[in-house]
Amino acid sequence: MALPHATRTSRLNKPKLTRAAGWIAVAFGVIHIVVSPLDNQDVWSDIFDQGPWQTISLDVTPENLAYSEAFWVAPGSFGVPVLLLGAFVLWMAKRGERVPAPFGWAMTAWGVVLVALLPASPAWALLLVGVLLVLAARGPSARDAEDH
Repeated sequence: MALPHATRTSRLNKPKLTRAAGWIAVAFGVIHIVVSPLDNQDVWSDIFDQGPWQTISLDVTPENLAYSEAFWVAPGSFGVPVLLLGAFVLWMAKRGERVPAPFGWAMTAWGVVLVALLPASPAWALLLVGVLLVLAARGPSARDAEDH
């Protein structure tokens, strides 16, 4: 027999879901801004030798494509904001607070779009972060439970 919706939701360990979402987001961000440049060490070496203003441009040409790609995969990617979001989520979890559901829904929607456009990508991690945040946001937070 299926549990009523409220019972299923109350059985979820919301702080653990929130922390899991935060750590997944942090890992996603770290991979993008730290690990991805390791795959392009020769390109980054050229960027530092020639200077970023000489190599990275919004006017992408065949000559600077590798530089632009290296930039947009690492420091120019969404890795930095996702890392910051993960840190914020972990901070909220440590305080016993829940992340507002709209953050989870927005991350879920963004993940759905990215996964639909490029299923063979790490966007599944963003979708998972969003779903975990939505599930963790349901019902009272740990801090609310302490107050009662």
